[in-house]
Amino acid sequence: MRDEGGETMTKARAATTSWLGASTLILAATIAAPAAAQTAEDTPGAAEQTGAEDEQAEAITVTGRRAALQAADDRKRRSDSIINSVVADEAGKLPDNSITEVLQRVSGVSIVRFAALNDPDHFSVEGSGIQVRGLNGVASRLNGREIFSANGGRALVWGDVTPELMSAVDVYKSATADLIEGGTGGQIDLRTKLPFDYNRGWHFAGSAEASYGDLAKNADYAFSGLVSGRWETGIGDVGLLVDLATSRLTSLSNFFRAEPYFKKRLPGETEDVFIPGGFDFGDEEFQRDRSGIYVAAQWAPSNDLEFTGIFFQSRYTNLNQSHFSMVAQQDLAVERGNSRFDEDGGLLSTEAMFQRDPNTFLPTGGGIVSGGGVEGTRSGSLTRDISGQFEWRPGQGPLKLSGAYQNILSTSRADRLAIFREVPYPTSFGIDLTGTFPSVTVDTSGDRFTNPANYFWSAAMPHNERNRGTLDSANLDAEYTFDDDSFFRAVKAGARWSDRRERDFNNGYTWTALGRGWNGDPQLTFANAAPGDVDNYAFKDFFHGQIAVPAQMLWPTIDLVRNLDVDLLHRSPPAGFCPAGSEFNCSASGPLPDSTYGGPRARPNEFLPQDLGIWRTQTWAGYAQVRFGHDYVPGTIGVSGNIGGRIVRVKNESQGFIVQNGFSYIRDGQTVQLATRVDPRGGEAEFTRFLPAINVQLQPSETTKVRAAYNITTDLPTFNATRGGGDIGVATTANPVQGQPGIFTNFTASTGNPLLPPARADNFDLSFEWYVKPGTLFYLNGFYKRLKDLPIYSLTERAVTIYYQDGTSEDVLAAATDVITAPAAAEVKGVEVGGRAFLDMLPGALAGLGFEGNYTFIDSKNPGDLYRDIDGNIRNDAPLQGLSKHNFNATLLYERQRVSVRIAYSWRSRYLQSTNSNGTNPTYNFVSAPGAPPQAIQIALPVYGDAYGQVDTGVTVKATEELSLTLRATNVFNATQRTLMGGYRNDAIYTRSWFQSDRRVALGVNFAF
Repeated sequence: MRDEGGETMTKARAATTSWLGASTLILAATIAAPAAAQTAEDTPGAAEQTGAEDEQAEAITVTGRRAALQAADDRKRRSDSIINSVVADEAGKLPDNSITEVLQRVSGVSIVRFAALNDPDHFSVEGSGIQVRGLNGVASRLNGREIFSANGGRALVWGDVTPELMSAVDVYKSATADLIEGGTGGQIDLRTKLPFDYNRGWHFAGSAEASYGDLAKNADYAFSGLVSGRWETGIGDVGLLVDLATSRLTSLSNFFRAEPYFKKRLPGETEDVFIPGGFDFGDEEFQRDRSGIYVAAQWAPSNDLEFTGIFFQSRYTNLNQSHFSMVAQQDLAVERGNSRFDEDGGLLSTEAMFQRDPNTFLPTGGGIVSGGGVEGTRSGSLTRDISGQFEWRPGQGPLKLSGAYQNILSTSRADRLAIFREVPYPTSFGIDLTGTFPSVTVDTSGDRFTNPANYFWSAAMPHNERNRGTLDSANLDAEYTFDDDSFFRAVKAGARWSDRRERDFNNGYTWTALGRGWNGDPQLTFANAAPGDVDNYAFKDFFHGQIAVPAQMLWPTIDLVRNLDVDLLHRSPPAGFCPAGSEFNCSASGPLPDSTYGGPRARPNEFLPQDLGIWRTQTWAGYAQVRFGHDYVPGTIGVSGNIGGRIVRVKNESQGFIVQNGFSYIRDGQTVQLATRVDPRGGEAEFTRFLPAINVQLQPSETTKVRAAYNITTDLPTFNATRGGGDIGVATTANPVQGQPGIFTNFTASTGNPLLPPARADNFDLSFEWYVKPGTLFYLNGFYKRLKDLPIYSLTERAVTIYYQDGTSEDVLAAATDVITAPAAAEVKGVEVGGRAFLDMLPGALAGLGFEGNYTFIDSKNPGDLYRDIDGNIRNDAPLQGLSKHNFNATLLYERQRVSVRIAYSWRSRYLQSTNSNGTNPTYNFVSAPGAPPQAIQIALPVYGDAYGQVDTGVTVKATEELSLTLRATNVFNATQRTLMGGYRNDAIYTRSWFQSDRRVALGVNFAF
């Protein structure tokens, strides 16, 4: 159905009894918390009902989350640039269980709740990507130094990091010259604890948590522990800190997806309609284990000199499993009489969707083939940072020298196997897209979906990755501090060198048919399944009961994809297993002894030379910066700030292979065979940039600040965008003659560009901050960014050489999907407004009430990623990828005595995810009239993440000065995430997918002493 704005949140109906019990408990605790605090005060003997209670209120000791909020405000107030911070409480606990969840509530920050921004088909409960002020150019830092994940990108995969190891997270929105270059949107710095942060002696902190999701129905855990000591010895002050954390999260998400709405012409009509090419449904379960080790040692042999060594390691492993069913055919049609359409011709509902004959436009009467299957993935990543630094202030004088050396190792691996099966549907099915959720009606009578002989083993698709990235860097800085009465406060200069390398093996998604009768091995069915290879998987509580599963079916087992050797899967069944004449249906032969379903494997080895990609980035940078100003005193205006510049020289190198796979197709009525070729390709490029940075602060009063900033920031293109390798091939449409090769439509190419320059942003900021009192502040920020050399997806034509099996070659134009540099500059401007207030003036227990909220408005003007609409026209009117026009956070707080309550709502409006997403970029045939020649249309529709909001809540009770208990609930109202497809008539937008995931409740305990 057509989207009418797409920015509403659907409230869920009631859920399971267990969830109701947990939610009721949390809500009861939330409501009862103030009353409980008041009751304690009113207990006889606790305090006389006189002025003693008022004196208590005036002498409140601020601890827990409110103390952490005030610490974050203080860091923002004292900063030399525009930042926001989230600080851990005294137990060392951040308020959420992942870095993305922590950051989603920061003004100007939004998160992507998918496996990746450009992967709109896989939902992620904890989120993945992060945008700052609508931009993906977000630099990742650890204690001010570069950190990354080896995944073909430049930044950290935020979900891989253990949040329990962090003392704070800083979001830098304006740069200073001494910050490492990077971040057209901003920088996010993860700050860890250090032993010298604590007083001498021992310090202990820890936490334990158990959680439960209402769809996954699995109990999970999280543990962390910190030990820190600081001692005065004969060789100076010595400190050691050890922090360990481990957690498991099991999540289940359900999905329902509509295939692209293909353009059709109904009999006797002249106006086109748009009919989905089918539907998909299924679920996906993740079980991630995340662990972290952090060790910090500090030594101060004198008051002049201090050494710090850090070992940081975060390890992430994931087990994924999915069941999915697909009806995806381009020739589905409907009859006008039993169907409804919207004003733009998009199908709303129909009683019968069927296959039709393009020559007559009449139903073929044939069954509709349904694909699907199961997939299982084992993946893991490791990020390890080892660094050492020193600070030396000779004689405690004005000169300070500091330096550091850093080594990072990041690895990631993934092993995935999908096994596909086919089962015939009836000749038609009904679909209704008019409601909040879709509804599909399928005739399930008889043994159509229960008879194993109706299910055909279809194909297998393995995928493997082995990535390894390293970084070595060193920096040396000098700072001279002037006397207190000088307008110039300090001058600072420094230099940095880094060498980052990455080596990735990625074998793509090598879909290969199993035995199909026509490829040398017989067609086997589930009646031939070896013991344990098939089960009757049921989707329980699908979408919490809000969507009916179209049909319960049979599936390959998860154990099969988890434990199977791919070579065994493609091995031929025993000789003579299928008698002559049963090559296309061997059901009568019964079960196989082993999982040997035939079909030659597409590749002989897991990895081939062409799977290799190599990158290297060397950076040399130098900077100088002056800090200036005088403090505010009554009757004057305080003025301070910094001005400086950074010179950066970057050298990028990339190596890979251009692959042309052997392929048969029909062109001009003749069968043509492409040759298999692998040709090396690479390139290198150097860039030098000057990055000025100016930050000025005016302080008209003790509680107000006005900031203005101008700086230039850069982002290097991702390794994936600059890859030397790629592929060239052919696009075809299905041949109406069964078993014959596809019919040629055009040549294709997909490569990287090693010569892409860094993106550049000219940033202007103006900020007003009002620090009313501790814990209460308000701010208003305006910003403007002009971005040049943005990398965008381009759908264009490129000259390539095609090689044929007979030894001939041809120079042709291929439809290319390449990342290129945007031909025009983009502009992003917006406003952030927010604040926090505690109502301490209210009487009694109500004095603990507070509110925190922020809203960000972002407008953009940009050339945009190119896409092809449903008519095949190339358009560039898509917004910047990942940019939501509106972002909103609201949190109701209660902080009183030993009780802390938080009810938080985070919401973002629609944003572009991809213009090149799998499933929305095929070539389809349009037939204008019965018997008319088909017109091949290549499309690449933009896919958007729809507006999404989620409510989370939590209650913390401090049982003693050292011990607190926490009860949390996430996704309380069972939010539904949708994705949308654009590129249709009159800019109509249609729903692509619906996702729902767990509502989760967690009980935890924290201690610190």
